[in-house]
Amino acid sequence: MAEPGAKRKRTEGVLPTISTVDATLVRSQIWMPYGDIILQAESTLFRVNRDVLAQQSSVFCDMFSIPQPPNEPTVDGCPVVHVSDKAKDWKMLFGVLYNSFRYYNAALPFNILAPMLRLGRKYDFSAAKDNAVWRIRFEFPGKLEAWSGVSAELTKIGPCQLTDLLCLTYECGVTSSIPALAFCCLREQTLEYLLTEIQHDDGSRSTLPDHIRLTLAIALERIASFQRATFAWLEDASVIPHHSCTTQMKCTNQRRTMHHDLTFLGGNELVRCYGLDDWNDDWEDEFCVVCSGAGETAFSKSRKMVWEALPMFFGLPGWKDLKDD
Repeated sequence: MAEPGAKRKRTEGVLPTISTVDATLVRSQIWMPYGDIILQAESTLFRVNRDVLAQQSSVFCDMFSIPQPPNEPTVDGCPVVHVSDKAKDWKMLFGVLYNSFRYYNAALPFNILAPMLRLGRKYDFSAAKDNAVWRIRFEFPGKLEAWSGVSAELTKIGPCQLTDLLCLTYECGVTSSIPALAFCCLREQTLEYLLTEIQHDDGSRSTLPDHIRLTLAIALERIASFQRATFAWLEDASVIPHHSCTTQMKCTNQRRTMHHDLTFLGGNELVRCYGLDDWNDDWEDEFCVVCSGAGETAFSKSRKMVWEALPMFFGLPGWKDLKDD
């Protein structure tokens, strides 16, 4: 089919095309009886409604506005649009487009989130793309206040490998979520695990892209150095015991215990990313009232410093200059 004009510059290079169809291709379960367009992805055909595509995607809206030559090949009387994406991605996206309320208040499985973001970005399915980005930003925000209010478990995204989500944010330019998400990857997995083959829930294995592995390795060294400097008060008596403490030996020992528990991973002397941990209320019972207050204040200050430096650990601009693509 003919290329459209320059009405929307972002559509260049991604417009689907009308094409002939191999009779051996497989029909998807997504086969709308009143559909008036066939979308072909890989060897799979989807019968859908052009009005739905045009309403949701500016790219398809542009394409359908261009008159097509007569006598084009059809399937069940419907013209065929060929796209160069994975059929499973389109299957998931159509499931959302035709049943948009299914995940309205539920956690969105990763195998649906990823196509919403990839195809939404490529074909300007703006509602699908924006919803996927919103969920990622919710779980991995760009503000410390929001981070402090996020549950330890994912609530807007279904259980998934954080490394898969990290690759998706890099691929699709959700840059504002990379610092918090990459930090979580380093906090929850050893560097050895992240640098070698990662086993997925389906049994498959893969390795992170080289640029991400290098970024994580460098970031871990930066984080370790920054944490040592920022939480140095845990290693000396500058904050605890407080000068008015009446149980100095007890509070000193508890500070040392706190430092060890924060710093060492699983009892081994491995780097642990603790700089964004919350203040543990149980610590208050171990310190005297004065030392507990002084420690919580110092801890909060150190935590804010780690947060402000977080993007730079991963080679990104500071928070105020960090923009999504």
